[in-house]
Amino acid sequence: MTNLPAYPDFTVTLSGDNWRQAEFVNISKLKLVGEEVDEIKEIHINHSREMAEGIRAFDNVHVRRSIGAPELFIPLFELRSFLNSDTLGAIAIHQHPGFVKTGFAITSRGGCYYGTEENGVVKSLALCDATSWAGYEIPRIVRQFSLVFVDWCDCIIITP
Repeated sequence: MTNLPAYPDFTVTLSGDNWRQAEFVNISKLKLVGEEVDEIKEIHINHSREMAEGIRAFDNVHVRRSIGAPELFIPLFELRSFLNSDTLGAIAIHQHPGFVKTGFAITSRGGCYYGTEENGVVKSLALCDATSWAGYEIPRIVRQFSLVFVDWCDCIIITP
């Protein structure tokens, strides 16, 4: 965390639990993604119950162990251009002072893409506040940058 935002146009505030819940990873990790998603599905099937319409209670959680870092290498300027975005924002984590040190955020029609970058190269990329347009945008990003998109909570995997 840092006291100054890396990009001052706007700030996206995330809860710690939402960090990287819908993310892009290097395509070389597809097998690991599948294994992790299988473990999450097992918890959905055997360790949860429906409390109300669309609300589930879990008696077990999954912590990703094998996936590690997303291992992305996308020039930030290319991502901004692809998403047709002129603004760059910062990331804050709810109830933590300051901003994610190397964090950035980009808004588009599909939602808010956020992640970390080093020297202008995107190292992690995730999506929050997705809109219906994300269904069009995500597959385009996956193809353009040869990535895998994973929505860990809903066990959705999108490949090129």
